[in-house]
Amino acid sequence: MIEVENVIKEFISKKNVFRALNGASLTIADGEFVAITGKSGSGKSTLLNIIGTLERATSGRVCVDGENLAELSGRQISEYRNKKVGFIFQSFYLEPGYTVFENVELPLVLAGNKKNNRSFVEAALSEVGLLSKIKEKAVNLSGGEQQRVAIARAIINDPSYILADEPCGNLDTHNSENIMRILESLHRLGKTVVMVTHDPEDARKAERIITLSDGKTVSAS
Repeated sequence: MIEVENVIKEFISKKNVFRALNGASLTIADGEFVAITGKSGSGKSTLLNIIGTLERATSGRVCVDGENLAELSGRQISEYRNKKVGFIFQSFYLEPGYTVFENVELPLVLAGNKKNNRSFVEAALSEVGLLSKIKEKAVNLSGGEQQRVAIARAIINDPSYILADEPCGNLDTHNSENIMRILESLHRLGKTVVMVTHDPEDARKAERIITLSDGKTVSAS
């Protein structure tokens, strides 16, 4: 379960303080598929980054499975990112010179797994329909294929939580539909999917929609 309670996040420059989150609160149950929506600048991505420990809240409380993320050590945060959550970003963040196999295998290598990785990589690529591209370099793939590789990489360690930040933002309609079908499939497999999106059609495919405005939760239907 994800619990966010009265979270404030401030970014401080030399002259200004920008409050990206201003008391956001929400709860996401295990196994839910939730879309977080709102206008640009409403704090959607910042909230997702805090849940994923890519950023820390200025104040407030974020707990995942009963653990307060602010109290985790550096080692615990690394384990949390590598084993409990899978990230999917708008910009893919693949290594272009690596093969598909090498990109998907990377979290396993970072976790210290050096043997018998191929079966796990093949299973993840089969899940997203890209096993035939296992030897291809990422730079040679289409945008939709690159995002599917990124999803395979996100699920390789069998995380409980899938955090997707505008996963269809750089894709055409056909590829967006493919990505949404994969996310729906992961949800049916029992994953908790939290997706930030500005697209109303994508949001409606989630079980529940949480809307942010000016850094606050304004609705959770």
